[in-house]
Amino acid sequence: MNEFNKNVVKDVYAAFQRGNIPALLICLTEDVHWFSIGPPMLIPTAGTRYGRDQVEEYFATFESIEEVESFTPLEFIAEGEKVVAIGEMRSRIKRTNTLIKTPWGLTFRNGKISDFRSFCDTAAVVLAFSEKQTYPAKAATTASRSAGIF
Repeated sequence: MNEFNKNVVKDVYAAFQRGNIPALLICLTEDVHWFSIGPPMLIPTAGTRYGRDQVEEYFATFESIEEVESFTPLEFIAEGEKVVAIGEMRSRIKRTNTLIKTPWGLTFRNGKISDFRSFCDTAAVVLAFSEKQTYPAKAATTASRSAGIF
C-alpha cells in the first residue's frame, strides 16, 4: 500500500502542476479533511474544509489570490496510511507581490487522500497579505494554507 499511496500523491501533485483540479479531487475521499494553519480572517485560504466541494472552493480561492511560480516535490516517504511529501511550492501573493513557500503532509484511507495539512510561518503569511485588508471567514468551513516568506 505504501507505494500505491506514494503514487497517488505524485498523481495529485502532477494534476496540481497542470492546473487540473478535477483530477486532483478524484484522488480525495468524499469526506476529506483539508486543513491549513492560520487566521481565516487574514489568510483567505486558512482554516478547515470538509469534503471535495469545499476543497474545490479552496483551490478557487487559492487561484484567485496566489500565482504558483514553482511546485517541486522532492521526496515521498510513506508508512502505513501516511505519506509525507518533502518539497517546495513557491507562490506569489497577487495583491502584494510577496513570494512565499509552503510544506505539506497527507493521510490516506482506502487508497485515497483523506486528510491534508499545511504547515507554515503564519506570521509571514499574514504579513504577505497585509495591506490592512481582511477577508471574511467562512465559519467552520474555511481552510488555510501555510507558507513562509523568503
